Amino acid sequence: MKGIWIARFLNLKRKPIVLIMMTVMTLVMAYVVGGSSNGKMSVAVAVEDSETTQAVLERLKKEEGYSLLEITEEELQQEAKEDIRMVGIGLKETSYTIYSASDSDGVRNLSLIVESAYRDNSFKQQVIQAGGEDAWAELEVSLNEDQAFLIQTEAMDESEVFRYDNALQSLFGFMLFFVFYTVSINVQFILDDKRSGVWNRLKLASVSRFQLYFGHLSFSYIIGLVQVLLVLVVFRYVLGTNMYDGFWKVVIIATIYVLLVMAFSVFVISLVKTVSQSSIIISLVAVAFAMIGGAYWPLEIVQSEGLLAMKWISPIYYAMESMKRVTVYEGTLSSVGTYVSMMIGIAIVLIVVGISLLEKRTERYHSSE
Repeated sequence: MKGIWIARFLNLKRKPIVLIMMTVMTLVMAYVVGGSSNGKMSVAVAVEDSETTQAVLERLKKEEGYSLLEITEEELQQEAKEDIRMVGIGLKETSYTIYSASDSDGVRNLSLIVESAYRDNSFKQQVIQAGGEDAWAELEVSLNEDQAFLIQTEAMDESEVFRYDNALQSLFGFMLFFVFYTVSINVQFILDDKRSGVWNRLKLASVSRFQLYFGHLSFSYIIGLVQVLLVLVVFRYVLGTNMYDGFWKVVIIATIYVLLVMAFSVFVISLVKTVSQSSIIISLVAVAFAMIGGAYWPLEIVQSEGLLAMKWISPIYYAMESMKRVTVYEGTLSSVGTYVSMMIGIAIVLIVVGISLLEKRTERYHSSE
């Protein structure tokens, strides 16, 4: 087994491009699609020099979920023309303008916050004009201490509330998608060794089947796990992505997901004759699994019952759902016990079936591709 590890490591050292590309693509795609504002909506703000606009700007700075970038009015208009994804606000003395190509919930909420800030500031100025600064100070204390209503809102069923974090959606989605390729490509070395005859020569050298499989699969597993951990550490501790105190829960789920992907890859190579056939199947199912598993978009926005029913065949769905529940929904590991158990169970079944099929069809790997 030690010899298998050394051979695989030397091969990785000679051809590290796949691992590097998959890791870099995960980092870049998750950073670009998820935004560079640590899960916050990036908003460009052009502020006219006045007391009212400064008050509105200060109100915006206190709001969570928004990352503000102050620019000039000319820069704001130019940015709006060039970048369709840009969200911006032009603040003037008596009016404001929202620059956005989409009418999302975040944009609508931003508009309500700005409108409320203008209204509150107008009310404040009217009180000051009528009774002076002291009158406003007294009224402000009264409003804060003697509220007419004490309102507390709570969902009737918290599990049914849809929460969305674009940064984590992109991070988890692309990470799970690209590690699928990394692990699958490494598992294919088993198929390559069987076809080339190396596998039989190793068995003749008194290397047991268990050592052969364990050597290859453990190396593939560790490579995939290293990629996942690297991506998570970079986003959490370098880019500062908010994971809602669920970082280590995500790591645990990721370790089980890599095992599931490895098991699925073993099952795939047990059904084909050549590495090229395996690569084609992996490429097709990886994209399909990502689409129906919620890697590209949250499944809560999908309306098709047929597509939603297909999510259960996607390994990505179990990991994606588990990771979101322990972060965005701030759940515990026990709350995702069903998904974790299913991942482990499916992985065991696929490994057993895959290895059994590989052993029964060893002869076919002697044919040339």
